[in-house]
Amino acid sequence: MLFTKLARLIIRHNRAVFVIWLVALVLSIPAILQVQSVIVYNETAFNPKNSESSLAQNIVSNEFSIDQGSSVIVVITASDIRGNDVRDFTLALNRTLHNDGKLSNINNITSIYDIYSQLLLGYTSVVHLQLYETKNATTLASNIEFGVPSTYVSQWISLVNSGSGTIDQAQLAAYNGQAYNSSWPIVSAQTPTAYQSVAFNY
Repeated sequence: MLFTKLARLIIRHNRAVFVIWLVALVLSIPAILQVQSVIVYNETAFNPKNSESSLAQNIVSNEFSIDQGSSVIVVITASDIRGNDVRDFTLALNRTLHNDGKLSNINNITSIYDIYSQLLLGYTSVVHLQLYETKNATTLASNIEFGVPSTYVSQWISLVNSGSGTIDQAQLAAYNGQAYNSSWPIVSAQTPTAYQSVAFNY
């Protein structure tokens, strides 16, 4: 019943209600602009100043000037930053920091050589496969280029040696055909199916 009367009142005086809301919004703008200055997102802000955690935080802040989760960047300078002495020093520094038991709060130590090593490992896995594929393709090409003639010559010599001593033109043509027919089964057995047409035409 109350809401029905309120709804009718708003409908009758809609312009007045709109003006009232507009004035209220304008008056609240200064308060809205101050929200960020009064809201605290850090839960430690409500800790008592004399609590152990607050005292420890003050000691760390005053003595070390670092915050939890911060990073430290060590810049190494030299006349030749790519030299072996710089590399050896950087790797030795990494080993020292990793092996120092007093530095238990260090989560990760990364140098340019760590990134370089990761890139090389990723690149090597790709190149390794490509090298074997290239080797296999080269071996196949060599077998087709040199293996087909060698097989044909071997079959042709075997046929000639098993025949009569004198060879005329007709016998030579017959030997050529027989050598061709006997060579192809050997060549096709040694050639992948995808490349048999190349070997056959050759």
